[in-house]
Amino acid sequence: MTTPSHSRSRLLVAALLCGALASAAVAGPLRGEAPRARHQRGLAAVDSLSAAGEWEAAAVRAEAVLDGDGVDDDLLWRLHQRAGLALQRLGRLDAALVHLEQAVLWGPTDAINHRNLATLLVALDRRGRALAEYALACDLDPTDCAVRIEYAHVLVDYGQRREASATLAAAAEACGPDDPRLLRARARHQLAGGDPAAALPDLERLHVLAPTPQTDQLLAFARLRAGQPEAARLLLAPRWREDLDDQGLRILLEADTALGDPQHAISLALALGEGGARLPSDPLVWSQAALVCIGTHRDREGLILIDQAITLAPDDAGLRYNRVLLLRRLGRTDEAEREWARVLALDPARAPDQPPAESAPPARPRSSPG
Repeated sequence: MTTPSHSRSRLLVAALLCGALASAAVAGPLRGEAPRARHQRGLAAVDSLSAAGEWEAAAVRAEAVLDGDGVDDDLLWRLHQRAGLALQRLGRLDAALVHLEQAVLWGPTDAINHRNLATLLVALDRRGRALAEYALACDLDPTDCAVRIEYAHVLVDYGQRREASATLAAAAEACGPDDPRLLRARARHQLAGGDPAAALPDLERLHVLAPTPQTDQLLAFARLRAGQPEAARLLLAPRWREDLDDQGLRILLEADTALGDPQHAISLALALGEGGARLPSDPLVWSQAALVCIGTHRDREGLILIDQAITLAPDDAGLRYNRVLLLRRLGRTDEAEREWARVLALDPARAPDQPPAESAPPARPRSSPG
C-alpha cells in the first residue's frame, strides 16, 4: 500500500528530474549530442543574435563555439566571419581583423571572405592589402556586380583612375548597362576626375531610371559645368527653399550667376529677416548669392548677403574683399577703408594701396560646388 508520504516523495523526485533536464537544455547541449550538430546550433544562435543587432552577444557566442574542439573547417570560417563582422560593428577593428583573416585562411575560395576583409582593411587604411583582397574577391566571383562596384568606388577614393575604369568596364558586363549602381559609380568616377561633361550621359540616364535628390543635384552640377546653366536651374529651382542642401543651393546660385538672374539671391537676403526660416550654414552659399547680386548691381542685397557670409567665416579675406567692393559701390568710403585694413591684416600679400575699384571683379568663392 502506498502511503501519502511516499506519493509526495515520488512527485518531488519527478519535479527535480524535470527541472534538471530543463536546466541542461538551457545551459548547453544534451549529453551525447554530436559535435557538428552542437556547432551548427551555435552558428544558428550567432546568426539569430546578429539579425537582432545584438553584436556583443553574437561575438561572445561565436568565440565560445570557436573555443571548443573539433569544429569542422566549413563551420570554422563561418564562425570566424560572424565574430569578425560583429566586432567590426562594435568598432573593435583590430580584434575583428584577427577573425576575418582566419575566415580567409579557412575559407579561401569564398569571395565574401575576401570582400569582408577588404572592407575592414579600408577602414584600417591598409590600402595595399585592401585592394589585393578586393581583386581576389572579384576573381573568385566574376558575376558579383556589387563587389566590383564597391571595388571601383574604393579605387576612385584612392585616386587610381585607370584601375577604376577597368573595374567599371568589367562591372558593366556583370551588372548590365542600366544598373543604377553602375551608373552612379561611373558618374562619380568622371566627377572625381574633374570631367563633369563626361558624367552627363550616366547621370541623365540615372535621372530617368532611378532619380533621387542627390543624383539630381549631381546632374545639375554636371549640366552647369558643361555650359548648360538653364538646364541646371530647371532641375533645382522647383526645390528652392524646400529640400535643397547647402551644396544644391550653391549650384543653383551659380547657375543664376551665369544667367544673370538675382531672384533666388534676393529671396535669400530677405529670408534673414524672416523668423523661423531655414538658413544655410555654409558661408559659401551666402558668398555665391552675393556674387549674383554683385553681377546684377543689386548692391544693397549683396552687402546683406556678404555680411552673413562673414558672420559665418570672419577670417575669410576673399569675403571681406567683396565687402570692400560693395561698400565702395554704395559710397560708404570710410567704412570701406576700415574693411580694407581688415583684408590686409588677413592677407598681407595684397598690395596695400590697391583696394578694389567699383568696377573691379569680385573675389570668387574658395571652392566650386560639387
